[in-house]
Order: sequence, then structure tokens, then C-alpha cells
Amino acid sequence: MVFISWLAASLILAASFDLPAETRQATGVKVGEVTPHSAIVWMRLTEHPERNPEGAELIGRPTDDDLTPTDDEVPTLRHASPGSPGRVRLRFGTDPDLTDARSTAWAGVDASTDFAHQFLLDGLEPDAVYHYAAETAGLEGEPEHAPLFGRFRTAPLPNEPAPVTFTVVTGMMYKDLDHPDGFTIYESMGRLDPDFLVPTGDTVYYDNESPRAKTIPLARYHWQRMYGCPRHIDFHRHVPAYWEKDDHDTLSDDCWPGMAPEFMLPLTFADGLRIFREQVPMGDGPTYRTYRWGKDLQVWLVEGRDYRTPNPEPDGPDKSIWGAEQKAWLKQTMLESDATWKVLVSPTPIVGPDRARKRDNHANEAFATEGREIREWLAANLPDNAFIACGDRHWQYHSIDPETGVHEFSCGPASDQHAGGSPGFEPDYHRFHRMLGGFLSVSVDRPDGVPTIAFRFHDVDGTVQHEYVRTINE
Repeated sequence: MVFISWLAASLILAASFDLPAETRQATGVKVGEVTPHSAIVWMRLTEHPERNPEGAELIGRPTDDDLTPTDDEVPTLRHASPGSPGRVRLRFGTDPDLTDARSTAWAGVDASTDFAHQFLLDGLEPDAVYHYAAETAGLEGEPEHAPLFGRFRTAPLPNEPAPVTFTVVTGMMYKDLDHPDGFTIYESMGRLDPDFLVPTGDTVYYDNESPRAKTIPLARYHWQRMYGCPRHIDFHRHVPAYWEKDDHDTLSDDCWPGMAPEFMLPLTFADGLRIFREQVPMGDGPTYRTYRWGKDLQVWLVEGRDYRTPNPEPDGPDKSIWGAEQKAWLKQTMLESDATWKVLVSPTPIVGPDRARKRDNHANEAFATEGREIREWLAANLPDNAFIACGDRHWQYHSIDPETGVHEFSCGPASDQHAGGSPGFEPDYHRFHRMLGGFLSVSVDRPDGVPTIAFRFHDVDGTVQHEYVRTINE
């Protein structure tokens, strides 16, 4: 099993280097934005080796009568991981024992970035497994703590056929954890040994989960307790990710730029944008981007919050979730790509169907004009090799738009406890519909030399519940 083997490897490495017994990275390491030649590695120095085992536990739906912890009380909450000032660096190389390791410079961390730092690694070899030791130390370089070990694979070059598997998740509400050590899907996905993960947003819930994140320290606490779960730490030590954000991990339900709900103040929309970049390895580039994984796969990740028209405005040709610049970029880059398979990963649905009362996504009447434009463009320009994977909805489905034939795969929530809300099975759309938790996996390969893509819906234990496979003749 992947997790046991990596724990054993870490202990062996620590023993061989005669290292101290405890790490100071209670929120783990995150690797993101992997290309054939680069990656971004997120590290954070914490006061203790593990998340707080004790303290006030605030779980459930918040109400206006709830007492909000003060910023000074946040570090004492159960499963908080208070940070610590000091230094961090990364040693990395292709040899498992790190005999060929390169090293970053030591970087100082302090409260201004929640004691986190992101290292840009470049000059990497394509389609290679890199091993790393994430090292931390006190302010003056002493004491040095035990490192956290991990690995990641770089992407193959665009002209190289290579098997690739990635997984897609959404809806990680902390109150709906299905195991004390983290979501069961993380162990299930780990057994697949995917090349990368796409969390499509709603990774944390600032607004409708206690304690309501009305301040920056409270928002950071939501990230600490989510990524302080042992299962989540273990998974991300060997699987990189490309994070997207949605409404609940930006500010509040169905939010848009400039929105300032009174119940969230003083936290603002701008605070949410800044905290997201602080907590995931993304760098300073646009939050919409595309990544190539070998000859057969290219993935597009779109931004659904930063550029949207306010939801209540009347629908029409100028109303948009993506904004004109992002939409033009998406169309141009998809047309320019010579990847065999093209997967658009959206935080929210484009095909649906969704509940009639919703007005937040391209499957709703509120954005019907742009939704129709996107579906018709995909059908006219990329009818045989482009697909949509989406998050947001609390049920799994495989839909085919009756008008255009565009396929959409909704990954479903992270646990059975978080499932619900579906309008029900729609025979005109659905090829699969399941109102329980799990995840989506997407695999490309060339069995017998034939380019193939497979979309598989898994339950929380990893069992495949539905599969759709497409092949193409070159």
C-alpha cells in the first residue's frame, strides 16, 4: 500500500541521516503546477509536529448566535496547527536516497504568509520521479527539525505518448469527514497512484461551516485543519495537484467580485483571493491555466469567481462567468492544442442539469446564454476529443447535452455525508446518476496502439460505479 511504503521509506531515510525524531510540518507539503521542467512546492513551518489534539471543537453549520473565536483563540482550537517563525528549504533529486540532490536556499517564514513559503523548482527532467526532503529550522538555523520526505512525477513532453491518470474531487466540508484521519477518498485515490489531482474548489467552507471565517486567522484555520489530516498529508507527499477555487473557499455561497455579505465581515472577497494563493502552490500567474501531459492529454483549469458578472443581473450576451479575456484564451488555446484528448475542468457545471432555483453556473438560467455559447463552441470545434469534468454539485453524474452532444462528468462530493440536493435522474441527459460521495478518475493510454481515454466514477472506497471509454483513430 502506498501510504505504508512511504512511511517506511521516510523512517529509513531519517535514520540514515541521523536526524531528529520530529518534524515541524503539521500541515504537510503541497506540490503543484507541475510541467515537464518545473514545479512549485509549498512548505509551512509549524509550532508542533502535529495538529492540536485538544481544544475547543467547532463543527457543524454556523448560526448567527454562534460565538466566533477571537483571533488570539484560533491557535488553541482543536486541529489548529499554529505556525512558527523560522527557515525552510527543499532538497530534491531523482535518486531516492537524494545523493544527487539540489537544494534551494533557506527562506525565512513569518506570520505575514502564515509561516508558509513556495519554492519554484526549474530545470527539471521531463517524465521523471523527483524525491524531496522538505527541511525546516528555527530562526537562526537552530534547531534543525526532521524533514518531511515525498516525491512527485514531472509531466511527459508533448510529443511523447505516455499513460497518465488523474483524479478530480470537490466538496470537502470538514463536518462531513468520514474518518477521523481525513476523507476515505484520499486512501482510495492513493491506491490508484495518480499522476496528479485536481481539487475543483470548495476545498474549505468559510461561510457555512463553524467557525465562520470572518477574519484572516479564522480562514487560515480552515486550511490548517483540512490539510492537517494525516491521510491528506500522506496523499500529497506523493501526488501533486492543480488547485481551483470556487465560492466557499473564496468568501461565501455563490459569491462574485465586490460582494460583501455582512455576516462575513470583516473578511472580504479580496482577502479570499489572497488567502487562496497563500495556501496552495500556485505562484503569481493567472488562476486560469492549461497543462500538457504528454502527447495524448491536455487539461484546462478555468476561473469561475474572479471575472463573473453578479449573478442577479439579467442574462444576455454580455453576462459572463469567465469574462471575455479568459473565454478568448480558452478557445484559442484549445484550438491550438494538438493533444489527442482535451479535458476542461470547471469548478461548476456547464451541462448539468442543475436545480431550477440555482443561478450560479452555466447550467442555470441565470447564465444560460454563455452556457449555450460554450457548449455550441465545443461541439462545433472539438466534437470528438473534448470533455468537461466539473465539481460543485453534491452528486455524481455523467451527462450528455441533448442539443450539442457535449459530455460532462461531475466528480461528486468527498464523502457520502456531503451528498444531496440532486434534482433527480434526467433521462434526456444522464448516462449515470448517483447521489453519494466519491471521486472521478481520468486515464489516457494507448492499448494496442489505440489512443484511449477512460472516465471512471468511484465510490469513497474506490470501487468503480460507472465507466465511459472513448477511442480515436489517428
